[in-house]
Amino acid sequence: MAGMEILDVVFVYQLKTPELVRWHSRSHSHNPDEHELHYFIGGTGHFRKDRDRYVIEPGSLYYSPPLEHHSVRPGDFRRPISYYAVLFRLEGEAELLGTMGTGGFIGSFPRSVGSRYRVLFEDLKNWYTHANPARRRSAGHMLLSLLWELAAESGVSGADRARSGQYNVHISRAIGIFERHVTERITIGEVAAMCEVTQAHLTRLFTKHFGVSPLQYYQRLRMDVAASLLLNTNRSIKEISFDMGYSNPFHFSRSFSRYADMSPRVYREQYFRANPTQYESKVLGGPG
Repeated sequence: MAGMEILDVVFVYQLKTPELVRWHSRSHSHNPDEHELHYFIGGTGHFRKDRDRYVIEPGSLYYSPPLEHHSVRPGDFRRPISYYAVLFRLEGEAELLGTMGTGGFIGSFPRSVGSRYRVLFEDLKNWYTHANPARRRSAGHMLLSLLWELAAESGVSGADRARSGQYNVHISRAIGIFERHVTERITIGEVAAMCEVTQAHLTRLFTKHFGVSPLQYYQRLRMDVAASLLLNTNRSIKEISFDMGYSNPFHFSRSFSRYADMSPRVYREQYFRANPTQYESKVLGGPG
């Protein structure tokens, strides 16, 4: 779309293999017109921006302007980092670019946003190279909307931003349970009981804040992890289906197709065909 070009969206689930650590922990910068957002979901480590060093907190959002050197450095490998990175270019958006270039905007990061943008980043990853041009345009508009929202909040105090990004404690607890059981099955009734609320109340909370039910959120989270395994490992689709707790690869493929509008094989092939960084040759030696 005019004004916005998403160049790459990566989701890394559990940054711990030597190849992935070597690639993602390298200090690097992007071109004079390229910007990047990093959204950390979990794990321990540090994010380096030029000479600054920040402790990674789950739910933290970082912005790297053009030419700024940055890197992701893992900490305790018993708690590996999981995060999204979105690389993009803006043209014809002078007002937005002007705001993003100010000290107020840049200095407002890192921001603590919790799980507020998890679904949004997941959709960006799935749609920015989608075969349907409407999906691709949707991804561009979603990212533009997010940047304007971040710009609008850049003049708000950190405490007020934190309060605006906080969700009900039951939602935070439920998401933590989902993430701990992402490769195995747990029922929404069990999650609600562990959160000490009724299943109906938990459903109302998720629908209000995310627009999806707890079960839909959990299913999307599981498929998001499966997508990361497709792109960040050479494991076969059959192996990944077993990793995700499926006894039948056909059932996994059917679930993944509902999630991504394409089969796991096509998803993997399309990503590497469209990816401009030759990520698979540098990290994986080619998709398996």
